[in-house]
Amino acid sequence: MILGTFVSPDPSLEAISDLATHLGVKINSGYRALPNAQEFKGRNRFFDLIADRSSTIELDCEDQCSAKYYFDLVQTLRDLNGEFGRVVEVGVYMGGASSVIAGCIEHFHFDLDLIDTHLPHLLFAYERIRRLYPESIGRVRLFHGDLPSYVRHVLDERSDKYVIHHDGSHNFEQVVRDMASLSFIQQRLCAIIAQDTHLRGAVKYMSFVDMAMYAVFGLDLKYAPIGTAYAAHDSRTDPNQYEGNYFMPDAPEGFVLPMAVNRFQYPHPTMDMDQFLPPKVILPLAVAA
Repeated sequence: MILGTFVSPDPSLEAISDLATHLGVKINSGYRALPNAQEFKGRNRFFDLIADRSSTIELDCEDQCSAKYYFDLVQTLRDLNGEFGRVVEVGVYMGGASSVIAGCIEHFHFDLDLIDTHLPHLLFAYERIRRLYPESIGRVRLFHGDLPSYVRHVLDERSDKYVIHHDGSHNFEQVVRDMASLSFIQQRLCAIIAQDTHLRGAVKYMSFVDMAMYAVFGLDLKYAPIGTAYAAHDSRTDPNQYEGNYFMPDAPEGFVLPMAVNRFQYPHPTMDMDQFLPPKVILPLAVAA
């Protein structure tokens, strides 16, 4: 199997109870956002339905966004309803945002593509969605690879309007590559949503998602902030025990970029798509084609 292709889900996972252990997906803190979302209940009926449905699944997993981020994500998709036909989520981990987005499918009538370079994450996220929203799972596809490879793959597909939800690599260089690759389908972009724009950490990780967005779209970047901004006295603004990550005080958790009011300042129009693609990697066949 070549990294950079659509793959099929694994039906054998439907009967697995301890899915994380089976797939070798590490649970770090075990944090769950939607059980802590009571303050947002009653403010958006779609979010209420998603929050209520989330409590029906018995699956050990972890979320990596705040409850407010998920609430704002639903609000954003509602506000953009009718302007897009497909959401593309880049970086799925255990399907926290994936399942929130999937909870909107039947209401706003779109398809969902999940992208990740780590196949177990894709399979876990898919199975989490299937257990929560079996009525919507037929509209979900899995792409094993990175965003530039996906862009290359879909260039010849039907001309859906896309919302891109980016929570993949937070490395400055990779985010620049990811965002720059989208310039080749810019006429088909409705909006780009970037998560962890407040994240910093050890220098070797180069976690500068926000700076990468400015590098590609220019210093006059126009965005709406979403998610939680933490005060300076919050413990999450100090390096954590996992990889030394922390959040910048008073910085937004995410950006929503409406593409009608933003322009790509990079790459140069003469640059070729191939410059943003990774070398082709052949992997052992892990799922049915």
